[in-house]
Parts: sequence; C-alpha cells; structure tokens
Amino acid sequence: MGLTVQGNAIAREIAGYHNDLVADQAQYNALTAQIANQKTADYVQQKARDYGYIAPNESIIAVQRDGQASDALARTVREGPSRIARWFSFFFGSR
Repeated sequence: MGLTVQGNAIAREIAGYHNDLVADQAQYNALTAQIANQKTADYVQQKARDYGYIAPNESIIAVQRDGQASDALARTVREGPSRIARWFSFFFGSR
C-alpha cells in the first residue's frame, strides 16, 4: 500500500513537471516570435517614428488644437446678420 501511495505521488509530481515544461516551451516560442518580429525593418522603423525620428525626405506635420481656428469661425458667424434679421428675411423676405 505504501508503494502505491508513493507511486501516485511521484506520478503527480511528474505530471506537474510535464505541465511546467509545456508552459515554459510555449513562453519560449512566444518570446522567440517576439524577438524575430523586433528584428524586422518595419518594427525598427515604427519604433524610430514613435521616438520622433523621421526618414530622409519626410517632414513632420503638427496640428495645433488650442481653439484659435474655432474662435475665427465664431467671429465670422457673429459678423454676419443677426438671428432675428435672418429669421425676418426668411419669413418676410422677397419671394
């Protein structure tokens, strides 16, 4: 009886080691694929762009988002006829 219990414990331990080995092999394969991807020219170029580098014959275009354009548009709308004048001309204007 003691040998059977001991044999079962060893079998469980072997199965646990086998599962660990399979998990480690999967992690190794994932890391190998990641390294292979990081060695490609496209990856290196994208990382360089992420850090602000540009290729020859390229330029950086920046968009300013401080509200200046919307203020200019609002001034243009305000300089036109008032709402009441537009309403009046819509209903009572020449037809």
